[in-house]
Amino acid sequence: MCSFLFTNKTVNGDVRHNKFLINRGPDSHSVLYSHPYTLIHYLLGITENTVLQPFEKNDICLLFNGEIYNYDRNLYLNDTHYIAESYIEHGSNFVNYLDGEFSVCLLDLKKQILVVSSDIFKTKPLFYSIENKYIGISTFKTPLQDLGFSDIKSFEKNKCLVIDLQTLTVKEIKSVYTFNITQYKNSYDDWIFAFEKSIQKRTLTNKNLFIGLSSGYDSGAICCELLKQYKKFNVYSVIGNENDDVLNKRFEIIQNNNIKFTKINKNEELYNTHNNYINKNTEEFFYTINSSSSDYKERIKLSQDGGSNWFSSVCSLAKVDNCLICLSSVGADEIISDYGFNGIKYYNHSNFGGLFPHDLSSIFPWNSFYNSTMESYIAKEEYVGGSYGLEIRYPFLDKLLVQEFLNLNHNLKNAEYKSVISNYLKKNNFPFEYNVKRGF
Repeated sequence: MCSFLFTNKTVNGDVRHNKFLINRGPDSHSVLYSHPYTLIHYLLGITENTVLQPFEKNDICLLFNGEIYNYDRNLYLNDTHYIAESYIEHGSNFVNYLDGEFSVCLLDLKKQILVVSSDIFKTKPLFYSIENKYIGISTFKTPLQDLGFSDIKSFEKNKCLVIDLQTLTVKEIKSVYTFNITQYKNSYDDWIFAFEKSIQKRTLTNKNLFIGLSSGYDSGAICCELLKQYKKFNVYSVIGNENDDVLNKRFEIIQNNNIKFTKINKNEELYNTHNNYINKNTEEFFYTINSSSSDYKERIKLSQDGGSNWFSSVCSLAKVDNCLICLSSVGADEIISDYGFNGIKYYNHSNFGGLFPHDLSSIFPWNSFYNSTMESYIAKEEYVGGSYGLEIRYPFLDKLLVQEFLNLNHNLKNAEYKSVISNYLKKNNFPFEYNVKRGF
């Protein structure tokens, strides 16, 4: 989890030392001046053989935040090199070949273009502004505000922009990935295999991993697969409205596998401590949660969400324990259940009550597939986790895993609550509360 800033404006010390940028990249700070452009990168060193950014090769300058999982480690020193080589080979279509969680800002001085891209779900925050003869791209909004930009936009999900730097116009807009929504598969096997691979690719690291664990489906599946793959990781559980029997059985399994777990008991003092921390150490962000099938709307500050404050308590302990990478459960509720089942909305922001139609095109992409809770809860993980210098990875947002779910026959999707995860947990005899939405 890194951060960056690109602009053709003059950058002063206050902008360079923006605390939100620094918190996400505490390991090093590098600046490249290539008149009239300034490229600044703040590094969180996760990848082995880390190369400092901005990365230069030929006439290319690259800023990158995130992780790429599909590069050949025998051919490329790291994912930064892979991105640069992919651009050289494929041009601006290189983003279609990236499998990972990323935001990219690539300057081609020879062609005088800037290629800016998010991943499919925009898991890494990214903002931009083009005003008159000036341009700014940044991980956060405040550096652009401090530079004097006023019309600042949040970058779109699943988008790549090619910007002509001579005219400062967007010359091309393309999608990073196009999902196939044909529901033709009649077995959960391919989804389960893709889930196993999703965990595997996100844990090829020598850095310490951690998860938050509840009695819910999603965190249970991540925990189960980590144990199956003999990974070392820490577990943190905020004790609240949980199924105690399920949670205790999970703790017993974890303990038998010599995995460290920590229980966090909720109390007002702890909540207030982390609420104060979030207000001081995260850029202001508003959740915008709604439903495409009703007039329900919810707009609150990230710091007002209880989940963000308890996630901060988890991150603070993980940081003390020298953990750097969190595997998040975000995306499972949004994609697999739509916060409902069999047409019954468990929450008002559900779009279709989790009842998938025979013709998926009639609802795809539903509101929370890219926006609403998806956008809001990714921001929670990124803003809070990033403030501690922690990297968040999203197994349930793996593009191949999402693709496998979309291709499932609608009857298999609807067979039971979170059918793919339910089937996985039953197959692996891992404790869970059947057909109940509780925790995460």
